[in-house]
Amino acid sequence: MAAQSNQIPANPDLVIIGAGVVGLWCARKAMQSGLSVVIIDKQQVGHGASGGILGALMPHRPVNWTETQAFQLDALMSLETEIARLESETGLSCGYNRCGRIMPINSETFLAEHRQWQAGSKQRWPAASVSGAPVFWDIIHGVPRPGWPRLKSAYVGYSFDTMSARVNPRSLLKALVHAIKHEAVIVENCWVESISETGRVFLANGTSFSPGHVIVAAGHESFALLRPALNCQLGWGVKGQAVMLRPARESFANQPIIYSGGTYVISHGDGLVAVGSTSTKAFKDDRVDELVTHQLMQRAGELCPALAGATIVEQWAGIRPRAAGRDPVVGRLPGAPDIIVASGGFRITLGIAHKMADAALALVRDIPCQLPGSFAVEKHVAKAS
Repeated sequence: MAAQSNQIPANPDLVIIGAGVVGLWCARKAMQSGLSVVIIDKQQVGHGASGGILGALMPHRPVNWTETQAFQLDALMSLETEIARLESETGLSCGYNRCGRIMPINSETFLAEHRQWQAGSKQRWPAASVSGAPVFWDIIHGVPRPGWPRLKSAYVGYSFDTMSARVNPRSLLKALVHAIKHEAVIVENCWVESISETGRVFLANGTSFSPGHVIVAAGHESFALLRPALNCQLGWGVKGQAVMLRPARESFANQPIIYSGGTYVISHGDGLVAVGSTSTKAFKDDRVDELVTHQLMQRAGELCPALAGATIVEQWAGIRPRAAGRDPVVGRLPGAPDIIVASGGFRITLGIAHKMADAALALVRDIPCQLPGSFAVEKHVAKAS
């Protein structure tokens, strides 16, 4: 249920700071465990990077295999089931589709790299998804496959994998809120000033309360909130930007993701196409940069000539959390076992948020959880110091 800050219970089992995709998954998992939950956000649900328009769910390249890659792969595979359950419970679509991904190959050197990744996929990826659909990585020479969007000519070839998927981020957030709203207390426009080592939460309006546990899942704003306790900046924000387009002529509904040189072209089920770029650490604010919009439009037309003349439906910009150690941060705060961090994630957060929530809730319930060692708070503190 929605609430004001003065309606927060004095001693809830769990307070989650941040109502983005990680915080909402944490709330869902906590409620499934029977815990009383309060979610607090300084603005509105999904106001930050979680409320974007891209929704790419793409695996790491399957070479030089690490614990993080294995964690992400498991998350991408299990997300299909998690979303199916969420959609069944709520009756809402999350816009999920295992649409696959096309990566144009523009040189023989890059082709050799793609062959290595293809070989790695055969070793590391499962043969089929949860639904039984085959999982594979092809390298295609010459003419693109029938039914693909019209791409720029003169590429050496194309990689195509069926592991990659997409989701509508806003639809996913809406479904998560719908699943928890009748039992969780959701408090928006509420600023958390600080958290004591004992887990007492102090709000900017002067009130405070003591939950059983606290999960800090406030994206890039988690780092400033935790700085006094850690004596270091655990991470920072990086800016991403995207545009939503309505193609002028060809239909793009449910086409594969196109990814090249840091640019994503993602068609959604409604026929609209999201185009986004990789992130930059140097930025002044979280507002849309018209120059970046122009660059995105130009790049989209170069990759996919059928997008020339497309109409801009929406421009979006947001700040993503990048932890000092690059990997997500999930673990207990040193010296404060009732405070758990679940943030970071950078570009892969959307696809692993439910697994981050599983781990955070395991820590709340004091049961064993499997996490890559590089996710530990101490590892990121060492990188930041």
